[in-house]
Amino acid sequence: MYVEFMSTISQYLIDTGISTADNIRGCTESEIDHFQRRISQNLPLAFIACLHEFGHKCGHLMDGDAFGIAGFDVAREVALELTKKQDSPWQLPENVIPFQEHQGYQFLFFYTDDGNDPSVWHYLEEDSEPTHSVPSFTAWLRESAINVIESKPWNDEICREIRLHRDNWIDRKKMLDEYHQEASQIRRSLIARLVQSDIERDRITGPLEMQQIWNQEFPETELYQKLVAEQKRIPWGWTDHRDA
Repeated sequence: MYVEFMSTISQYLIDTGISTADNIRGCTESEIDHFQRRISQNLPLAFIACLHEFGHKCGHLMDGDAFGIAGFDVAREVALELTKKQDSPWQLPENVIPFQEHQGYQFLFFYTDDGNDPSVWHYLEEDSEPTHSVPSFTAWLRESAINVIESKPWNDEICREIRLHRDNWIDRKKMLDEYHQEASQIRRSLIARLVQSDIERDRITGPLEMQQIWNQEFPETELYQKLVAEQKRIPWGWTDHRDA
């Protein structure tokens, strides 16, 4: 199941132009075994499948981030530095794998005893404790791929509002942020529901299917009606990436 899902993500990256086939390279079985021995941890199956597919290279999916086997030491170093720097009551437990860090001020991690497809947690520099981010690693990876596509039209929408309303663009930007936060909360609820449904069906929803479901359900919300009435862009309002 996890291997099939990673292949689906890989093909999605290629089809959407996030990567080329040449820029996707996974780890060998022996590399992963050596990695697990080195860190004295048994990795969850979903993450092992990810390393098999993307452990060395994943195109532009993780641009600017330390990720994969090569990025583990950097991510762990950042995690240790941040938790010590903050003198946080929460210190990095032994059963934690920091699998991604971003520019030295935040990192993502999972607990190795949290099943085959563990929840993803987020630690930000100014926070004293981590926050729960996504209910499964595979859901996090799927959203990461989708959001590479979503980020440009979202930024374009902000720029459009600034051009059209230069006199009060700060207020307009704040309004867009509030709409986006509300849409993100609706999406998080959908993701949580799909994770539970996938467990029951013993399968993992792919990115295209996720977008299809979102664009079937989001139009039923009050926020969607408000965005349409105000002629605002619909967050994640595309299935084919060319329509983003």
